[in-house]
Amino acid sequence: MVIALLAVLGVDLIVIVVLLGAVLARRRWVSHQPGAFKGAIRVVDGEVSGLGPKWKRGYGRWVRDVLVWTKAPSLFRNELAAVDGLAGAVRGAEPGEVKRLGRQPVIVPLAAEGGARIEVTAAGDDRGRVLGSLAAPAPPPSELPREPPKDPQDRDDSGAKVAQS
Repeated sequence: MVIALLAVLGVDLIVIVVLLGAVLARRRWVSHQPGAFKGAIRVVDGEVSGLGPKWKRGYGRWVRDVLVWTKAPSLFRNELAAVDGLAGAVRGAEPGEVKRLGRQPVIVPLAAEGGARIEVTAAGDDRGRVLGSLAAPAPPPSELPREPPKDPQDRDDSGAKVAQS
């Protein structure tokens, strides 16, 4: 629609082609970022800068505990949401609640910084990407793998390393 309007207003065809090429290249770059998923987002309670109460489409990805949301259709604006954790159980979307995300979209409620609550939805196949690091909490330090024990033959009585010949 925007392209048709530009053509009617007399904008050169090359400008329209370059603009369309830039949008398509950006879409490809955003969708191929590590951990990126296509979905929709909305704010349920509180305020999150750049996001509102209606479902907005785009691409999301996790950078540590920050959800980076790139808004569709132009994909040139990123919104950041610092997330404290899950705000409830992951659930399936009701029929008609969210459209164009596959047969079994999932809705993930997240607790954002400042007491806000947001919901992110994506295709059921992308459930692991939507949860990001929230899917599997880090093990406690006592359960982390440790360095394997040193071979006692490589050390002398004082603990210094002995040269092998």
